[in-house]
Amino acid sequence: MTLAQRIDLLLSVADEFEPFTGRFNREDLQMTFAREAAGPTVRPPKTIVHIISGNTPHAAHQTLLNGILLGAKNRLKLPSHALLDFKVPEAVEPFAEISRELPGHWIPEADALVVFGSDHTLRHFQQLCPLETPFVGHGHRVGIAIIEDPGPEAARLAARDIGLFNQQGCLSLQSIFLENPRAFGPILAEAMADFEKEHPRGPLSLSEAGAITNLREETRYLIAQNSDSHALWESPGSTAWTIVCENSPTLTFSPGNRTVFLRPLPANFQTMKHLSGIGLHPYQKGKDLPSPRIFPLGQAQNPPALWAHDGILPLASLVRHQGHG
Repeated sequence: MTLAQRIDLLLSVADEFEPFTGRFNREDLQMTFAREAAGPTVRPPKTIVHIISGNTPHAAHQTLLNGILLGAKNRLKLPSHALLDFKVPEAVEPFAEISRELPGHWIPEADALVVFGSDHTLRHFQQLCPLETPFVGHGHRVGIAIIEDPGPEAARLAARDIGLFNQQGCLSLQSIFLENPRAFGPILAEAMADFEKEHPRGPLSLSEAGAITNLREETRYLIAQNSDSHALWESPGSTAWTIVCENSPTLTFSPGNRTVFLRPLPANFQTMKHLSGIGLHPYQKGKDLPSPRIFPLGQAQNPPALWAHDGILPLASLVRHQGHG
């Protein structure tokens, strides 16, 4: 199948991909391919193995889109007990093979390996991957926001970035940095309550609920020791949403499921690691921040199609080059 035919195929199923990949058109697909995977030395992979984590279906659709655009056969290893409703659009089924277990011949036969998961998962599969096979790993990352205009509109946008997909994806906000984080707490609490009314979070496992409860109790204990160090806002009678204000700019991981930290601005953002994206309010283009993606607050979950996930070009990272002479 030619590139033009593959693009026609992807456009025919765009409505099924776009909720997970973002909107794309013919020009987007043509320009990305021309920029990253065209030329006489390019050797695209014939078979790509994709190891998919169990958080959201977004990564599976995005990496499948890349593989189809390259013309590869895509073997997707899905989680055993998650993403149970994941379906490949019927029209692209000839390009995709799906399994809940990892067949032993998949990795040895792969021309490229893409892995989504924890850093431990990435290290495991990197050891299994032959040295000559391109390996692309997307490990655990977090999203943050920097808010310079902390009003109700900022709170509404932040609640959306926190609440959508219950912080299961690497793009979800886990910490918000402000000049006066404690003052923003009540405003964000109201916005989180409104978002919960419109988009109920749903039930959690015992371990997930326990992680949130433990954080709340630990925060209450710290407040009792020093009321200036922490503050807490929480959904009454449930773990639906939680806001913890810490008088420290140090970034830590949230237990997820609509649990967010408010923090003072650090002296320097450049030392922060594991960032997937930074939301700004108000948004400013060209700001020098240590993240592969900078976006307007409220758009955390809507990256453009074919974006450079973790700063890695989606097609260029999967092709090899062969020179002559």
